[in-house]
Amino acid sequence: MVFDKSNFYKTIDEFITLPDKITIVSEENFRSVYGSTPAKKAKNIVYVLRCDRNISRLKGESNILYIGQTKHNFSKRYYPHAKLHATSEANKLKFEHIINHYGPISISFSDFSIFGKTLIQAEGQLLWWYFQNHCEYPPINYTKTTVRNSVIYV
Repeated sequence: MVFDKSNFYKTIDEFITLPDKITIVSEENFRSVYGSTPAKKAKNIVYVLRCDRNISRLKGESNILYIGQTKHNFSKRYYPHAKLHATSEANKLKFEHIINHYGPISISFSDFSIFGKTLIQAEGQLLWWYFQNHCEYPPINYTKTTVRNSVIYV
């Protein structure tokens, strides 16, 4: 199989999605999603946070908010930060705006090894394909990438 920027969204659509969404900015809602059984089982993954409606980008539009990776399970990576995501002034403003204007936030993930030899490389590959489609990174990503593979073959 060939993966590149042209089938980036089709590939992301095939990721496994956690059963619940972040629908309100509360510690309980974040903990519920971050602490779910599937989140506890998902490790050595790349993941995406998405909203229901697309957001205008420099080029085109996308509902991808964030692309990340973790060697630990998703729950271990995020559950400890549920309170911070719900209550810090910056995070509360950011997540409330997203939910109010673009809909609930879902989390999807995939085994990283499909996209690179390391977690960092796999995350970078997804970020690069996003960048190739939109000429910028996802709106809440602070991570940038030096990965510049236009195509990978699996």
